[in-house]
Amino acid sequence: MKPRIRVPANFGKEHINSPVHGNIKLKLKDGQEIKVNSIIMSLNSPVIDNLTSNLTQSTLEMDDFTNSAVDCFVESMYTGDVEKLEKLNFEDVNKMAHVFKVGWLSKKCVLFYKTDILKFENNSYREIEFACEIASRAHFHLKQKQFVSLFVKHVTFDLVSKNTFLQRYLAGFAKVPRRRIDTSLAVAGKDLNIIGNCLTAYLSSNFECAKFDENVLYLLQKLDIGKFRQTYPSQFMELVNFLSEILEESESACDEVKSTITSFIKRRRTIAEKDTRNGTSEMELEDIEGLEDSVDFGYKNVQSQTAYVKSVWRQPPICQWEVIQPSPPIQSVQFFTLGEPELQKRIGLFFKFPADESPAPMKTLDRRFIMKCENNDSSAWSYYINGCTKAVFNSEFLYNVPRDKVKHWTVTKTFTHLNVTCNDVTVLNFNFATDHSTGFENSSQVWVGNCSSVLFWTTYAENLLLKSQVT
Repeated sequence: MKPRIRVPANFGKEHINSPVHGNIKLKLKDGQEIKVNSIIMSLNSPVIDNLTSNLTQSTLEMDDFTNSAVDCFVESMYTGDVEKLEKLNFEDVNKMAHVFKVGWLSKKCVLFYKTDILKFENNSYREIEFACEIASRAHFHLKQKQFVSLFVKHVTFDLVSKNTFLQRYLAGFAKVPRRRIDTSLAVAGKDLNIIGNCLTAYLSSNFECAKFDENVLYLLQKLDIGKFRQTYPSQFMELVNFLSEILEESESACDEVKSTITSFIKRRRTIAEKDTRNGTSEMELEDIEGLEDSVDFGYKNVQSQTAYVKSVWRQPPICQWEVIQPSPPIQSVQFFTLGEPELQKRIGLFFKFPADESPAPMKTLDRRFIMKCENNDSSAWSYYINGCTKAVFNSEFLYNVPRDKVKHWTVTKTFTHLNVTCNDVTVLNFNFATDHSTGFENSSQVWVGNCSSVLFWTTYAENLLLKSQVT
């Protein structure tokens, strides 16, 4: 029977690194180690309990986190307090609490965010941006919505200061990560005219429709046009007319651009028509659209799709790196996953540059992209890009992966980006120079360039088919 000890509790921080009680080693960056007691750590963390009790691990790799954060995390486990928690190590401590499922520490982090990080000494843009970025990354990487909610609730803007902040926050719009767009929409709230003005100003400097970047299309898809039209009708119509003018004057617009703009304008007209009829609400319209989107056409004719794919493609060997020759400057690898079992299955691509002299691919770990299915029902796939993000799963996620059982994947590495599509839906468009995690500022030096070969690896024993030629 497990002892009935409730955490957080004070076990005494003087026992950290004890040569007698320290039966678990935490390996930090730069080769440093901390000796901790497995019982104390397991009482706080069910994840560590599983790693030590069931998987009998005596060493835990903690080099994904800063030394300061690990030190704070360990002391918190021993004392039940967060004396070493500070602004500079907050994100890693919060992530550790999330990864290792230390519920009481996660609550302490939320409280610290509210009382310390949202306490601005000078009310400067840098202070506010720092707090906003923490909330944005926590929402995107850890699916923690409460930090964005706290930011929106406790940071007081008047209309002018909110407009100024969002203009700076979305500066360089083509290169901002999509999470910033989502966060900006949350910060704007009902004041969507600010977002509309930012979008119009950006488009005015890039008037040709064919040059629309993916962030513009993403924002048009995410913008709540019902709320925008109702709250700021004149600014809304200015944006609609501007988009209509672009669409009419551009002959070279790609299908995706035309489809997105047409859909935006059509949704506006649909809402206007419903407003003039017998009271159908915006929420009802959204519900209808959501119901249509939820119909899973990909589940139909799975057998016929699978038969076709197997006639053209082949099953790669399991857990073996297989070399595929690319065609510079774009290297694309295509493969199909054919339904269950997907859960916990991994797919890896190793991009090798001409300068890499090591004959064994696993000895050069600079350019690996690994993805893994975390949830069949929601089609949640996590990933990491070595040298750009921390090499852990359940942290970075592909966006909007279709729930179709038969999935056609294309992973493309250009000179500057890594792009992943699934059934013609872009689920990742990673810019090596701007989308890296904190601590990976040199990612572009690692990834920018052309490949001499691509290596493919998977844990699928079946139900994955690879196209041999890289295009």
